[in-house]
Amino acid sequence: MEFEHVVQVNDLKDSSIPDLTRKQLWDGLVLRAEAPHHFVIGLEEYELDWQDDKNLKRSLELPGIAVEDLVTFDEDQSVHYEIVPTASVPGGSLTMTIEEPEPRSLFVRFRYCARYLNDIGGEFPYDLFVQQAYIAADIDTIRIIRNRFAGH
Repeated sequence: MEFEHVVQVNDLKDSSIPDLTRKQLWDGLVLRAEAPHHFVIGLEEYELDWQDDKNLKRSLELPGIAVEDLVTFDEDQSVHYEIVPTASVPGGSLTMTIEEPEPRSLFVRFRYCARYLNDIGGEFPYDLFVQQAYIAADIDTIRIIRNRFAGH
C-alpha cells in the first residue's frame, strides 16, 4: 500500500497557534528519529545502533515484534525511514518532507509504502484503517514537536 498525506504546521491566518520555525520543525523531525519513545505509542525499548551525520540505524521493540530501520537525513528537507525486512517484518518506508510554499507557511508531507507479510488482496478496509492510524500518529507528531519547540 502506498499512501501520502500532508499535515499543516503553521496556520498564518490563526495567530492563536504559535508558529514553528523551519529549524524547530527540522529539529523535531530529527528528535522523532533519535528519541522515538516520545512519539511511538507502545514502544517498549529502543537502541540507536549507530549514527553519523546523514544516517541512523535503530532497533525498536514493540509489543510482540522487533523492528530494525535505517533513517536517512537530508538536512532541513526530509527524513526517510526504511524498515529492514525480516521473516516477521515485511519492510516498508516512510518519508517526511518539509514543504514551505511561502515564507513561514510550513507543512510536512508524509509518504508511506507499507508491505504486508501475507497477501491481503482487496482488503481495502484494512488499508483504510492503517491510513487513518498513520494520519492520527502524524498529527500527533506535529503536536508533540509544537509542544516541545514552540516559543523556545
